[in-house]
Amino acid sequence: MANVVMVGLDEAAANRIGVALGRGRHRIERIPAIAHPEDLDQADVVFAGSDPTQYLPLLRGFRSSHPATPFVVVARVPETSAWIEAMEAGATDYCSEMDGTRQLGWLMDSLLPLAKAVSAL
Repeated sequence: MANVVMVGLDEAAANRIGVALGRGRHRIERIPAIAHPEDLDQADVVFAGSDPTQYLPLLRGFRSSHPATPFVVVARVPETSAWIEAMEAGATDYCSEMDGTRQLGWLMDSLLPLAKAVSAL
């Protein structure tokens, strides 16, 4: 089980991800698009919305105090330049909005070992 924080996701994407993660018994918290890095202190995994003016400053600030906590950017329309910018800012992954629980399950399976390693520090 992981503490998952979703920040800045549109309602439809947040609901899809929340339902899928809830089935996996993860704890889900949704916070507004305007957030501060300290709002994510309890997160094992962060999913952030696709507005780069919102997630890039948050990601950069979060990375300074949480260098290894998984941070996934969820974009409506993935663009190479936005992907590069997010990854250079410290994103763990950058993906399009997920429709299925299989994709989200695979993603969480790859992120949870990172989250467990961080919490063990």
